[in-house]
Amino acid sequence: MEKLKHTIIKDDRQYNVYCDQLKKLTDNYSAQYDDEIELLSFLIQKYNEEQTEKYLLSLNPVELLADLLSKNNLSQKELALRIGISPQLVNDITKYRREITKQIALKLGTEFKLNYYAFLKPYELKKAS
Repeated sequence: MEKLKHTIIKDDRQYNVYCDQLKKLTDNYSAQYDDEIELLSFLIQKYNEEQTEKYLLSLNPVELLADLLSKNNLSQKELALRIGISPQLVNDITKYRREITKQIALKLGTEFKLNYYAFLKPYELKKAS
């Protein structure tokens, strides 16, 4: 049986090797390499998406929300309007004063195209002074 030239990327070393290979193929483009370019691009994109998801899921829900707001250049007010909650509630969540309910988690998951469970992980609220 013939060994596969390319496989699913399992670590950063393999990712870097594939990125270098893709760069060489595109720098010296020839139509005969179209399938290999397409496959490497797909494998690299899949690995990037997996690593991004791992990073996002490693954050607590409030950190995740803050990161998503920043990355999407979205204000708390804009998010509140998009998902149909009050801007004060979004602010209270980002200040650890209110927890993210299941309904809000569903709305956030839909808005940011993430599994809503990422917003339901436990985290500590700040106690009122």
